[in-house]
Amino acid sequence: MEVKVAREKELGNEMTPDEEIELFESEIRRMREASDLQIIVEEDQLENHLADGWQFVSILPSRRIFVKKTT
Repeated sequence: MEVKVAREKELGNEMTPDEEIELFESEIRRMREASDLQIIVEEDQLENHLADGWQFVSILPSRRIFVKKTT
C-alpha cells in the first residue's frame, strides 16, 4: 500500500485499477530480483539493472547477460 500512496503523490492523482496492477506487478518483480543475488537478463534490461545497483558479470553464449547484486 505504501508503494501505491507514494506513486499517487508523485502523480498528483489517484491511479486507475490498471495502473495499480502494473505498479504492484513491477514492485513484486523488483522484490524478487533483490532477493536473488545473481540473475540472467536480456540486453534491453541491462541498463535498468545497472542503474538499480546490479553489476555486470558476463555475456553468456545465448547473448543473455549475467549480473549480480552489489552490496
